Amino acid sequence: MGGGCCSPYSYHRGATLSINGTIHVAQRYAIDFVQLNDKNVHYSGPQDQLSSYAYFGAEIHSVADGIVVQTADNSPEQVPGKLPEGMTIQMATGNHVIVDIGEGRYAFYAHMQPQSLRVKVGDKVITGQVLGLLGNSGNTDGPHLHFHVMDGPSPLRSNGLPYVFTNFEGQGVLRDEGGAASIDKSALAGPHKNQLPLNAQVVSFP
Repeated sequence: MGGGCCSPYSYHRGATLSINGTIHVAQRYAIDFVQLNDKNVHYSGPQDQLSSYAYFGAEIHSVADGIVVQTADNSPEQVPGKLPEGMTIQMATGNHVIVDIGEGRYAFYAHMQPQSLRVKVGDKVITGQVLGLLGNSGNTDGPHLHFHVMDGPSPLRSNGLPYVFTNFEGQGVLRDEGGAASIDKSALAGPHKNQLPLNAQVVSFP
């Protein structure tokens, strides 16, 4: 997972937004979820082809019960391998779903496929329900699911909240060794309960 919490410094954790004179850090605990293939790489084939990413189009499931309060479903797919040009802050999230999960918390799912959403504003959703499909819309250089929890319904005018997963298995930490990625299986490996996966940690879920 990319851009996750907490050390070393990540692009999400330091992404402050000044909106109408007020500074927000909506992405403080955000994670970009990507899936590695059997060779422990993100894609197999031309980097600029969405078909090279095996997890492109994977189902995105709701992490909790709640009510859908915002959706967007008309942003086009971007060409992977580079960040798109001319992207505004309003366009950055691409196709997305925001779910009010109660107690002042909102779950945010971004960069989904256009016309793939299976929910609309006002719908009640349950844990595990499919919200849409993983895509490459918005400010993104490759298919992934951007996820975070925030204290308001706006992805720009909210602050990020910490959250945990009930359980997951740590496989190690992804390292960049001169441009070639490898997994350090000695770091953060083993079972984890009620924790937040950390930056570049490789995990599997039951």
